[in-house]
Amino acid sequence: MDDARSGGRTLTRGRLVTAALLVVAVIGVAVGAWLLVRGPQVPPSADAAARQDVRAATERFATAINTYDVADLDPYVERVTPLLTDDLAEQFELSTQDLLARFEQTKIVSKGKVEQVAIDSIDGDSAEALAAVTVTTVPEDVQYGQPRLRWRVSLVREGDTWLVDNFANVAVESAPAEDSEEGQ
Repeated sequence: MDDARSGGRTLTRGRLVTAALLVVAVIGVAVGAWLLVRGPQVPPSADAAARQDVRAATERFATAINTYDVADLDPYVERVTPLLTDDLAEQFELSTQDLLARFEQTKIVSKGKVEQVAIDSIDGDSAEALAAVTVTTVPEDVQYGQPRLRWRVSLVREGDTWLVDNFANVAVESAPAEDSEEGQ
């Protein structure tokens, strides 16, 4: 009878250990499958290569959009449109011919130099950046706009390429005026 009792306990402990191992294995497989489906979760802000790609795409765009010769707009359009999404490229081509053609008599040649690019936000397929640009024109007396520009640039990732989806000029604030001492 002792053998029956000890055999019964061994059998119960064996089943308990087997059941526990089975539960651990099922949980391990479920967690492994979930991690595999979820994929790596490295935040894009931690991905230095993506940040550098956005910075480079913004710099290429800000330089290209501010460098043109109104007497020869075709190379300008050919240089800028590959940096844009299809919808924006279409809008750009239509507006550029009309806008810059108005200045053809002035023979303006503009050159943009990017001073700095800051990334405002980035995720897996979109980014927002700010570019500080210095613009010089020839002739200098017909410069259109300010010599310093700030562009807010919205980018989207298409495959491995970051393209400009939208952009806007951001007002550059002047240095604050010194308080005048009135009444003295």
